Amino acid sequence: MSDPRCVLGEGTLGRVYKGILQTGQEVAVKKMFDEEADLFKEVKMLSSVEHSNIIKMIGYCNKGKDRIIVFELMPSRSLNLYLHDLKPGKEPLDWKTRMKIAEGVAKALEYLHDQNDPPVIYSGLKSTSILLNENYNPKLSDFSCAIHGPECNYVAIHSKLVRGGGYIGPEYMKTGVLTLESDVFGFGVVLLELISGQKLVEENIRGSGKHDLTSWARPLLDDSKKFPEIADPLMKGQYPYCELVQALDLAKMCVQPEPHKRPRIAEVVTTLSNLGSQISEEAQGTTEADPFTPLTMWRGAVAVA
Repeated sequence: MSDPRCVLGEGTLGRVYKGILQTGQEVAVKKMFDEEADLFKEVKMLSSVEHSNIIKMIGYCNKGKDRIIVFELMPSRSLNLYLHDLKPGKEPLDWKTRMKIAEGVAKALEYLHDQNDPPVIYSGLKSTSILLNENYNPKLSDFSCAIHGPECNYVAIHSKLVRGGGYIGPEYMKTGVLTLESDVFGFGVVLLELISGQKLVEENIRGSGKHDLTSWARPLLDDSKKFPEIADPLMKGQYPYCELVQALDLAKMCVQPEPHKRPRIAEVVTTLSNLGSQISEEAQGTTEADPFTPLTMWRGAVAVA
């Protein structure tokens, strides 16, 4: 695993390598930097969850100085590679694929929140923790910050959460308490990333003087006529305008500063699942859209808590 060509990625807690089992199966091997890393916490959590949009753990090793977890290999690697700093010749994700990824991530969170007792607060949502297979189906990885909820004052992972930056709801920095609504905020940020292709933090976002994605997007989210300004220029306007409005309206609800104003993740899944079917045939582009009030239309589809 010392060969740099085998390195798939690196985070603050460890490095991920590509490996091959004796059976010939290709896998991803996460080797933790810290010998005292709480390997069993992540292993225990991964052993207790199973969903098509959550990474599968194949095995682990806690012998000597080794702190290793072996996962299924996701050949397309992480989402951030397809949104930011695209390599020359690499095609940007189209609208349909972006919404497919958003729906898959939301379904994984719905499973963690609503089909586990007690529910699981993922708390590690970011574009680098969303892995993609060859068909761009997403799977959540990195369960080092996952905890049981529905709310928890969990000081032990504070430093990890702070490194997560703008994906964590602003209430956490005030209260130190994680909730299911914290995950919804993180999803809203990821949805904004998917739609805008914009990094979470940048010195000067599209010449606006803003450096934080949510701070840049909030003024634009208050006026649906400005929604096309949020859309990733690399899509070149190739998206259904009505779908753009509904998706951004959903993102706006998810990143509400007040946790109680955010929708439940089940409602997010319903909205994304219905997004395509709610819209009649419309020419691709950002012009000639049927007039409607986006928030009213979305509230008609799901009830907001």
